[in-house]
Amino acid sequence: MIYRVPIPYCYVWMTANSDNRGQLFKGYVLGYIRKSHPDMALMKIEGMIAVCTKKGEKTE
Repeated sequence: MIYRVPIPYCYVWMTANSDNRGQLFKGYVLGYIRKSHPDMALMKIEGMIAVCTKKGEKTE
């Protein structure tokens, strides 16, 4: 099953003037998912949504 987790907007302004904004943003999102949803694994980011699966769960 796929889960859509909203990404906190503060990560947009926290990375605003960074030279490596994409990498930094992804790092923040990964950290957020690990801390707030430890049973989830990030698949991809779509806009301000983290598309995740549960760890150990098969996707179809």
